[in-house]
Amino acid sequence: MLDLIIFDMDGVIVDTEYFGFEHLKNFIDEIKTRQSPISHQEYSAIIGRSYDDLYLAIKTLSQTDLSVNDIGKMLSEYVQKHIKEIDYISIFRKDIIEIIHFAKQQNIKLAIASSSSRQQIENILILCKIRPHFDFIISGKELPQSKPNPAIYQKVLAHFSIPANKAVTIEDSSHGIQAAKKAGITVIAYEETRIAIDQTLADYKGKNMLEILDIIKRLHFKNRTKNEI
Repeated sequence: MLDLIIFDMDGVIVDTEYFGFEHLKNFIDEIKTRQSPISHQEYSAIIGRSYDDLYLAIKTLSQTDLSVNDIGKMLSEYVQKHIKEIDYISIFRKDIIEIIHFAKQQNIKLAIASSSSRQQIENILILCKIRPHFDFIISGKELPQSKPNPAIYQKVLAHFSIPANKAVTIEDSSHGIQAAKKAGITVIAYEETRIAIDQTLADYKGKNMLEILDIIKRLHFKNRTKNEI
């Protein structure tokens, strides 16, 4: 039986991962001094990192002479310039509502564990009209280390005093999946085929929210009798 469902946000609740991937590629191409081509797999490998880790990965991949701090400032300006292009409503995965309804019916707690800033998380949840449904939100920016460090998931478990074997998380990035697994939590990967993301550590995969809901139901009702259901 499940007591807690934890969602990542980018690439799960809203389909921002591919949008961000394309812009990140363009940014790296603008600053790179590397002579050899950068492969799709190399670009994909930097998706889902915390910001500090991302800046260092960009520096390494691009072989630029820019400092990590300069990369951070430039990327922030680049993001602010292009973030207005995102229509979050159009990329909101609306079938998450079905998971939310099921969770409420079964008295399962709902949480968000995202590497995005708290303000960004709150803004998107409010825009998509699902903020009131979540019992707890945590941003990786509020911790010394974000994903793949398991601390973000450990904080969620501690907040509810729920053991890892009573929780499930929905992730898409390899770093997010690693973080949840290190915390001992069962992981359902929101399947991503457009970016070469390694999701092999996930316990289950779903192509959409309805497939993921079916997996959640199986996990929740596992080992329960018909009378209990």
